[in-house]
Amino acid sequence: MDVLITGTADGQERTVVIECKDFDPKRTGPVGIGYVDALESKRRDVNVHVALICSNAGFTADATRKARRVGIGLIGVMRKGDKRIRILVPEELYTRRIKVESLTIALRQAGSPVNMDGVPFDAILYERMPIGNWIRRRVMLLLGLLQVPSGPVSVDRIDYHLRITGCWFAQQVTLDASAGVYDWLRRRVRLAPGPSQFHINNVDINAGEPIETPPDEELHQSPDLRHGEMALRLLAVDGLGAYEPAPELDRSIRADDLEVSIKGLPPDAYTSANA
Repeated sequence: MDVLITGTADGQERTVVIECKDFDPKRTGPVGIGYVDALESKRRDVNVHVALICSNAGFTADATRKARRVGIGLIGVMRKGDKRIRILVPEELYTRRIKVESLTIALRQAGSPVNMDGVPFDAILYERMPIGNWIRRRVMLLLGLLQVPSGPVSVDRIDYHLRITGCWFAQQVTLDASAGVYDWLRRRVRLAPGPSQFHINNVDINAGEPIETPPDEELHQSPDLRHGEMALRLLAVDGLGAYEPAPELDRSIRADDLEVSIKGLPPDAYTSANA
């Protein structure tokens, strides 16, 4: 065994085994499924709680599938500029580009609509700042006293109507860090304690191949970030305009109305629009 760790977690003794593979990708390629099979047998023989393989050259797809199935962790050390690390971590990055086709505001007082004929979107002010900028940032219902070109008006409800279209794009990038570990199964970067930098190479938010939708495991991946971990998703939005200056309206709004998640979206809401 290359690394053996013993200790106590949650009041129970634990044993961790890490096997380290110093491979040359040009001669041997990445670590294959045979090494996962061997560690699985060794794990049963010595009765350890956690088994990991650390590779400086990555893992094959078969090795990754087998490790996920049997519960063996696959990791790689990330240390930018260290020649002992033979490859940078390859990653397929998904970008969603969204175009805001329309955004309108409707005001109500005691259930009755406020006349907004001819009033431009950015001419509706609160504390002399465009409330449209706050809507662009928060996209939520608002409450307050607004200033429109015809004079002040008191409202107790603001509705906004938003229509968007968008497409998904995929591009190949490589990941690196000044000091950290990459989890090949969870596709997460965990930075080392202290000052550390996370690097994404060859990323271009305007590049990539158009796709219908990302894989389900990527699209519906739970944000199970652990301490020190990094995850990345790119979103490009066109058609919203500037966000500043924006009035401070959060203090006037119920906490429930500041919720930004949208529930109950149909499956086609996650699919690229036909261009």
